[in-house]
Amino acid sequence: MGKAWLTGFGIASRLRRERQSPEPPEFIAGTLAYMAPEQTGRMNRSIDSRSDIYSLGIVLYEALTGSLPFAATDPMGWVHCHLARTPASPNERGIATPNQISAILMKLLAKVPEERYQTAAGLESDFRQCLVEREARRAIAAFPLGERDTSDQLVVPEKLYGRETEVETLLRSFDRIAREGTSELLLVSGYAGIGKSSVINELHKILVLPRGLFATGKFDQYKRDIPYATLAQALQSLIRPLLSKPEAELATWRDQFHQTLGSNGALVIDLVPELKFIIGEQPPVPDLPPYEAKARFQVVFRQFINVFARPEHPLALFLDDLQWLDLATLDLIEDLLTQSDVRHLM
Repeated sequence: MGKAWLTGFGIASRLRRERQSPEPPEFIAGTLAYMAPEQTGRMNRSIDSRSDIYSLGIVLYEALTGSLPFAATDPMGWVHCHLARTPASPNERGIATPNQISAILMKLLAKVPEERYQTAAGLESDFRQCLVEREARRAIAAFPLGERDTSDQLVVPEKLYGRETEVETLLRSFDRIAREGTSELLLVSGYAGIGKSSVINELHKILVLPRGLFATGKFDQYKRDIPYATLAQALQSLIRPLLSKPEAELATWRDQFHQTLGSNGALVIDLVPELKFIIGEQPPVPDLPPYEAKARFQVVFRQFINVFARPEHPLALFLDDLQWLDLATLDLIEDLLTQSDVRHLM
């Protein structure tokens, strides 16, 4: 009695800072209900010791109130809670709690790491001051939080500075394609290392609520003679997560592919071989003269993109290092943007 045990360190890391890629939440290691926003891969921030402090805040909140600060019914719902929802304070939930203890909990659960406690020692210091106040006066007077919360490490903030206009332009564009069903092309330019990818990664947060999809491919100057190689790379990032879906959900995708592609599935399997594991082997398509074959492929590719770019899950397609673009991909992108049957695509 009188002891508390902390468990669940099976995936603990000694790295001071690491990045979580924005994978489907079903693939993220850990328990989503206790996960810091940056651990979802959609905060454009690295994971460090302050992520553990957020998780500790969830544990303490649950211990004090008897329930988690958030409730969700599926993995993406948990991601949305951690990114966007502000938890109710214990007092707002009818739990009689000293205001200072409630303030400590809310600081622990701040969405942005810089606004949380930076060290466990700083948190301990504030709790000990609360204990001293309680034992001396039977009440806890208000005091500034975090006065002894000083890290012994230099932590460079990862906040984007001076990019508000660019990020807002990006977010407005995705909001339009999600809301109005348009298709849009945005070009992000600048010198190498200036932070273009960091700006684009700000998209991940806004993708959560409309359950948007994000696919990325990177052009390679040594693969310019391989048509569509970068598009294939991007589409693989959409297909591979489907292979681990439950059979009932996978069957829905399979039906959509069959209905959309018809007898032309082999054309897309040539581009993305992983599709074969969803729709099975496909019969060969008839040979056509080059011009007609190109037109047929463009139509089939648009149909394939439309399976992903839908009102219920709009698609953001990020193609990096566009300076190494091959002509075949350029023609395909032009076709995507000029045909009215492609919607909800950025």
